[in-house]
Amino acid sequence: MGMSFEGKRVLITGAASGIGQASARLFAEEGAHLILLDRDEAGLHATGKTLPAETLLLTVDVADEQAVRAAVQEAGERIDVVINSAAILANWGAPHEIPEELWNEVFSINLKGVVYTCRHALPLMRAGSAIINMASVCGVTRACTNRAPYNIAKAGIVAFTRDLAATYGPRGIRANTLVPGFIDTPMSRRLVQGHEEQARAEEGRIPLRRLGQADEVARAAVFLASEAASYITGSTLFVDGGIALV
Repeated sequence: MGMSFEGKRVLITGAASGIGQASARLFAEEGAHLILLDRDEAGLHATGKTLPAETLLLTVDVADEQAVRAAVQEAGERIDVVINSAAILANWGAPHEIPEELWNEVFSINLKGVVYTCRHALPLMRAGSAIINMASVCGVTRACTNRAPYNIAKAGIVAFTRDLAATYGPRGIRANTLVPGFIDTPMSRRLVQGHEEQARAEEGRIPLRRLGQADEVARAAVFLASEAASYITGSTLFVDGGIALV
């Protein structure tokens, strides 16, 4: 089905854990050469130990545009796939309670980090390349309370990705959004600490009656980046167990 990435260069942000880490593993299994970015140096190198020796590990905060620029330059003369997975999430309170510094931090990582990575990677991308940006059901189909900055940033990713698809489609570059639902990751586990009863209730509302796994989202990313999805661009694919339906 055209799912091999032999000889392809794949850049993944947020690769130290969760969906980014799972994506790195699956792309490596398909033969990709990986360029992995994360600000968590220890987590990034732990991920790297499970991957081919030629994997390039770059400790980068995607909120720092100059650091992103330098990382992309270090990646080489060509990038075939970009997976934007870096994000932060917590229960921050009602919008009027959230300080400006926190709004700025979340927007800088969760939205502007996606913009920065695409901005500097696109000049190195050619026809047949693909961008996959991670959004969330929070902000796209659901109002996840106490997380307004996250929700807004993730909604913005959908709009930005559509713009990328329309703008760069004539160059043969595709861009799509993945919308994970409630996925079992280290970040989500931290989020539900102290709110276990509410989390169980939310899980019970998912039509498939379970949390998703990072690998399930990563498999969708591999598909969207592959030749099997060569006529798919500007799309928003939900990997959410059906939670957007309820």
